[in-house]
Amino acid sequence: MSKGSSGKMLYFVLYIVLITELLIVITERDELAENEKLIQEKLIGSIANSYKADVSLSASPKMLDYNIGADDKHNAIVSLELHGLVSEAEKDGVTYTVKVAPGSKAPEGFPSNGLSSADGNGNKNFRILKTDGNAKFQAAFISEGDYKFVAQASTKRVLPDYLTESLLNLLKEKIGESGSKEVTSNKEPFEISAKRQGGVKKAGAQLVL
Repeated sequence: MSKGSSGKMLYFVLYIVLITELLIVITERDELAENEKLIQEKLIGSIANSYKADVSLSASPKMLDYNIGADDKHNAIVSLELHGLVSEAEKDGVTYTVKVAPGSKAPEGFPSNGLSSADGNGNKNFRILKTDGNAKFQAAFISEGDYKFVAQASTKRVLPDYLTESLLNLLKEKIGESGSKEVTSNKEPFEISAKRQGGVKKAGAQLVL
């Protein structure tokens, strides 16, 4: 075989190798793009389901004993946790309310129209403190009684700001709306029993003969 023929054969082989590698790169790119699209759709679908789902509120503990006569000053604390929040903006915008349950008497000093986290720190005996979307109801009772309360939370659905415009539009399409809507949780009951225990006790009378 002449040198000219050998050179042409070499170039032809190199051309075949180059075309083969190019086809492999194109195939891998298409597979990667397809996988990326599938992942994005599943991610957006999961976020959309979270936005369409209801939010639920839980209180812990559901029943609590409080000792008015304790030597150390302390608060009765009930943790309020809101499930189903998606974005940080939703957590920041949550408003918690605590009201006296229907049929129950109100403890002394408790606001007549209930307590709201939107009002700030309440008063010195009753307040709601928010932390990262959740809250704590704190109370210092000065009157005895079995007090029943109902907690509730509300917030506005806010779409995440970290999505690209195309993904945000896809999310809105799956949700079927802009995503900005007010959602309210269930009404969650809890009870605190305040009793005066300990402290100074009066000695019983004795009959002297």
